[in-house]
Amino acid sequence: MMTLMSLTYGLWVLCVILTTVTTEDILCPKGGRIHLGSGRCYWLTEVASSWVGAQDSCRQMRGGDLASADSLELQHFIHSSFPVKTTVWVWVKQSDGSERAVDTDPVGPSRWSRGNKSHGGCLQMALGTPGQWRKAPCSGQHIFLCENTVTEFLPSRDIYLTGLVLLTGVYTETQLKLLPKVPDIGHQTVEIQLFPGMWFSHAGQLVSVQLVIQPSSMSSTGRVHILRPYCSPSHHLVPPGCSSVLNPFSYCSSQPLCNTTGGCSLGQYWCHLSESCLYTRNPCSPYDAVTGTRGYALPPRYPAIPPFYHMAADMPLRMNPSSEHQTFKLILPDEPIMVYPDDIVAIQHTRNSGTFLHCLSNEASMDSPWRQSYMTFRGSEWGGWWDGSSPLLPQAGQWVDGVLCDLKILYVDHLQSEAEHNDHLLFNLGGTTTVPDIRASPTDLRARFGLTIIHPVPNENNHICVEINVPVRIIVKVLSGQRARSSWSTPVHQTGVPFLPSCPEEMLSSCPGCATRSPDDWFSSVTLVLPSVGVQIMNISVTDGDEVSECEFGGSWL
Repeated sequence: MMTLMSLTYGLWVLCVILTTVTTEDILCPKGGRIHLGSGRCYWLTEVASSWVGAQDSCRQMRGGDLASADSLELQHFIHSSFPVKTTVWVWVKQSDGSERAVDTDPVGPSRWSRGNKSHGGCLQMALGTPGQWRKAPCSGQHIFLCENTVTEFLPSRDIYLTGLVLLTGVYTETQLKLLPKVPDIGHQTVEIQLFPGMWFSHAGQLVSVQLVIQPSSMSSTGRVHILRPYCSPSHHLVPPGCSSVLNPFSYCSSQPLCNTTGGCSLGQYWCHLSESCLYTRNPCSPYDAVTGTRGYALPPRYPAIPPFYHMAADMPLRMNPSSEHQTFKLILPDEPIMVYPDDIVAIQHTRNSGTFLHCLSNEASMDSPWRQSYMTFRGSEWGGWWDGSSPLLPQAGQWVDGVLCDLKILYVDHLQSEAEHNDHLLFNLGGTTTVPDIRASPTDLRARFGLTIIHPVPNENNHICVEINVPVRIIVKVLSGQRARSSWSTPVHQTGVPFLPSCPEEMLSSCPGCATRSPDDWFSSVTLVLPSVGVQIMNISVTDGDEVSECEFGGSWL
């Protein structure tokens, strides 16, 4: 009530969230590959080392260790994730975690190279030659494969998702601002990727959209859509998983069927395909063994008439040329994007078919319960963008089956502002724009480096109220900031602001936090003037050599 009353008198509300990360807390480096089934990251080194040196190198990352390919499915994943032209022997460890390989075969006698079983030594895996293992002298110099668990970066219990629970790899991450309007491409041909199995389980508000885009020597444009299915007046929309039909996707029927949804507790969602509540971190896919027990046919197809689709949300974007894969996190508009049950996801773009969104297929996605089937349409019939007015008929497209496409969409099932959930979103895989790695939870690091906002001091609800059209100093404090610089996003728009050993002179008497208690305290400040009432997100990044700290003010327009 006090906040609402304050707003009527012309105050601006900011919600404060702090994070601090350093390079020593990277959990999965750039180039790492994520195995979704186990929640593990794997990365291959380029520097040769002894077995002990390899173990020490992997363990330099918190939780890291030499990799152990303890299942056939994991071995397929590793070989497909790290292709080589010729056989390369790499250090790994036994699945039981022992320091060295002994004469007992940890993964099956048939997988040892002939002539090596009787020798002691340390365990190696042959990349490029699946099924080959050997023991080699532990002092030998070889490259090695590391692993780490990254399950702490899964969405929190009150965040829901469609798409992948984790992206399949770690790439340079860029926050991408949406275009103000759909660009005119004339009659240029586009590809449409329709994901009928990537649907929303209930009503909610989008809070995050991430996708991995393939390299390209040319700039390109694309659009991410939320599509809402509907049927002709003489038919009824049937949601996925109707027990009498076992339909993997929504379709249209002349009879009303299966329009009920079960209720689930916090941290769970209703999976039509299994007719049960699943944890939000688990997939609801006909490729999953859990739902497959009901008898869904693979690959999944529409059982009858597919629905029409209304374009409920449109997110246009432009990508610059890039020689490497990139993870894009879309900066969503201030106006909330709402989704409803049975809405699905689609993408269209101006590149050639199959060259835009990064998708894994064949052995790279073998046995993964997160696999999807999607339809691809080449828009030669209408020319230019598909605007939703013409139906996407299955006979006009082609199916792409059993793939893992790097698209991850998070949403909340209640109308809370993005600020209240931004602390969860900060922990997504991919790190920050400046340091593209997976990073650890910031709580203990924040205490270690003392990153604080000392003026204005946030209240017990992590809110700062700022009077409009009145200049206010925002001051942050860190430890050991002699070389540090701060950068401030909108609405300040300043970069390279230095840290000084004391606060601005005019603030010394009015700001208790400016009282220097340690020679390690350093201060950086900017002046903020806000022209109108609202709630705004402002990012503050602090760099000091290899260390990166972030402070984020979160919110959305009221």
